[in-house]
Amino acid sequence: MSRIEKDCLGQMEVPDDVYYGIQTLRVMGVSGILGEKVIKYPYLHRALVQMKKAAALANKEIGALDERRAEAITWACDKVLTGKYDDQFPLDMFQGGGYTCVNMNVNEVIGNLANEHLTGHKGQDEVHPNTHVNMGQSTNDIVTSAEHLCIYPALDKLAPELDKLADAFAKKAIEFADVIKVGRTCLQDAVPLTLGQEFGGYAEFCRRQA
Repeated sequence: MSRIEKDCLGQMEVPDDVYYGIQTLRVMGVSGILGEKVIKYPYLHRALVQMKKAAALANKEIGALDERRAEAITWACDKVLTGKYDDQFPLDMFQGGGYTCVNMNVNEVIGNLANEHLTGHKGQDEVHPNTHVNMGQSTNDIVTSAEHLCIYPALDKLAPELDKLADAFAKKAIEFADVIKVGRTCLQDAVPLTLGQEFGGYAEFCRRQA
């Protein structure tokens, strides 16, 4: 059994037993080199789904999304947050495009769950993954915001490790103090600096984050 889904490039048959859709299928055909799925570390997906839920509630409040679809999307988000649908996120960690495909994979799973909730079947006829779930969200914004959200709970564990990394970089800064290289900055001339100075910058960055 399959269903037909459409996007700007055309249409494809999608197996009807999956909740992801056409854009996820397209990426699956051209990725997979690492053999590790993004969902192996589910924090990013959880954060994305929380943001989709918040966006649906906000869009309902301002009248951009009707109440029926908004409630179906928030219901679907709650289902995904249980972890029951983690197998519907098959994409490999190594991809191009700034994880646009991860964003769309999340949109499709939420959209198909919401559509099924409203109509009894998966598809795009009542809840569309881009029009209603994504609703103008830029991957460049939402993925980076999700990264911040999923890192925050881990800061207590991360800070001591950043201190160790800073110490390691500082040692390399001393080791490479006499290695001259060219430094490039956007729209400025190249200037000489040492590799040690560069590693010193890495060390300082880590200490600021910790």
